[in-house]
Amino acid sequence: MRSGIPRKYRCRRADADFIAAGQLIDCKATIHPEHIGAPAIHQLAGYLLLSYEDHYHLDSVSLYLARQGQLIGWTSQEFLDLLGARQPLDQLRADCRAALAPPPPPEPTQIPRQVTSTQESLFDADS
Repeated sequence: MRSGIPRKYRCRRADADFIAAGQLIDCKATIHPEHIGAPAIHQLAGYLLLSYEDHYHLDSVSLYLARQGQLIGWTSQEFLDLLGARQPLDQLRADCRAALAPPPPPEPTQIPRQVTSTQESLFDADS
């Protein structure tokens, strides 16, 4: 998912396992799929929100349970509805981008002028 996300807004190690035909798929190789919980779902939500420009036209998200050979998926809207989202995906992405944006650089500070010298320049030295 890195291409399409401007460098200054990228999160380290935030790459989904597969993206195909608008479907974002995160692969899980657990022996006990019943133990897949909120962290895996939040991870999927994060991947969906980090695609700020929707470069891949994501319209669904899925978990692929590799050991069970099962694909569990939702449309992006259904997924967000199940998570209780109250804003459309594009607004959630914009809010995520703003929240993760680096802070603006600090304003340069002005150094106060030092006490003025009695000598006007280096070349006006008294002989």
